[in-house]
Amino acid sequence: MKDLKNVKLYLMDMDGTVYVGDKKIDGAFETLEELRRRGKKVLFLTNNSSKTAADYVKKLSTMGYPATEKDIFSSGEATIRFLQENRKGKKVLLLANSAVYKQFSDAGIPLVKEGGDIVLVCFDTELDYKKLTAACNALFDGSEYIVSHPDFVCPANPHSVPDVGSFMALIRAVTARDPDLIIGKPHKTMAEYIAKDYGLCPSEIAMCGDRLYTDIKFAVDNGMTSILVMTGETDAKMLSESDVKPDVVLDTFKDVLNLL
Repeated sequence: MKDLKNVKLYLMDMDGTVYVGDKKIDGAFETLEELRRRGKKVLFLTNNSSKTAADYVKKLSTMGYPATEKDIFSSGEATIRFLQENRKGKKVLLLANSAVYKQFSDAGIPLVKEGGDIVLVCFDTELDYKKLTAACNALFDGSEYIVSHPDFVCPANPHSVPDVGSFMALIRAVTARDPDLIIGKPHKTMAEYIAKDYGLCPSEIAMCGDRLYTDIKFAVDNGMTSILVMTGETDAKMLSESDVKPDVVLDTFKDVLNLL
């Protein structure tokens, strides 16, 4: 177990880490409040690009945890920022649900229904055949291919549901193309934005989550402290067989206080 005394910012995954579905994980929110009392910063970091920051604020509020939109950073928001800074004026064929589509439009991203300079795939919970075909056609014609994050499934009851990684597999089967760029965990773009915004070096940041191939790999690949909680996707067998090894393994997030 690694000493966490030098950690100044905790990046928190949500589903499987502080709650599962609509059920709070025992002691998780109380632990976050204690960390803040001790002067630590907390940022909820999610790959889920089907929801806006306002959606997450509302959900956290219903669970009794006070948060603002500044406390949430999603792969969707990181993707908007990337486009604004690096692809200004490029036309984007966006696969996203209505709320997120509006979020991109309100941010000034030029959106088109066919063609476009970029095909951007988010977690589109309203995906239909027409949108999927338009995206594949644009990729055949040479559009740049960006996805918000690589998760294969999203936790849900009673079973997990297809996420962007599953969309990527389908698109590859049609077009033989993999994304030119992936924005969300475990890739570097979100890590660079966070380090810049908070003025911290990676050794002062910890990523806490329940997924080895996104949360923990994100921390490992970007020089952060990695904290795996065993309250979500990962079980003991998965951990023992994985090449991705966390710095800290906790039964539940409230155990982090024992390492401070």
